[in-house]
Amino acid sequence: MKHIPYLLALPLCLLACSPENEEVKDEYVDAAPPADALDSIANVPKDAVKTDENDIKPTIPLPQPVMELLSEKYRGWEKPEIAANALRQAEAHESTAAVARGDFNGDGWQDVALQLQQGKDVVMVVAFQTGDYEYELVELRRDILFNERGTLKSLYYLFTVPQDEELQSEETGQEMELAHDALAIGMESNTTAYVYQNGSFQSYTIAN
Repeated sequence: MKHIPYLLALPLCLLACSPENEEVKDEYVDAAPPADALDSIANVPKDAVKTDENDIKPTIPLPQPVMELLSEKYRGWEKPEIAANALRQAEAHESTAAVARGDFNGDGWQDVALQLQQGKDVVMVVAFQTGDYEYELVELRRDILFNERGTLKSLYYLFTVPQDEELQSEETGQEMELAHDALAIGMESNTTAYVYQNGSFQSYTIAN
């Protein structure tokens, strides 16, 4: 079983859709207001497989209820351009950098995490699926986009740490086996795993 070292655990009490909390190639296009809902919406348990379909821009393969929540909460949001180095690092984790999927709170439903651009900020958001056609947004992190020769880019990449993976403390050597999937947010050589425990996320700084 693979071991991932981590350095530090910091509790994050994150409220759903809270603006006070802190930064897709599922391809994006420019943002626009939401369109009419489609009949075909992906609402599936964790182990089920279905292609997400929606007619809302940016046209990302996400459930339409998630797109509508994002349009309401982050009005005018758009795709962040991902920096080349972040894309390369995401490939090592078999990730697209901008979107990660998994059962992040252990309730049996497949959740989705993504990063989006709002103005000059990059925002990392988790959409918990709470039932059929029902989702709840949790903002994990917010940061300023990197200005690369006049072009704003995200230096971050997302990937899923799967259930039953072990995180190992570099300080104490203590191991923690994940009871469900965790979300990892990386930037260069720094990666933070967000583990949902006791109703909120805790962050663990891990080594790549």
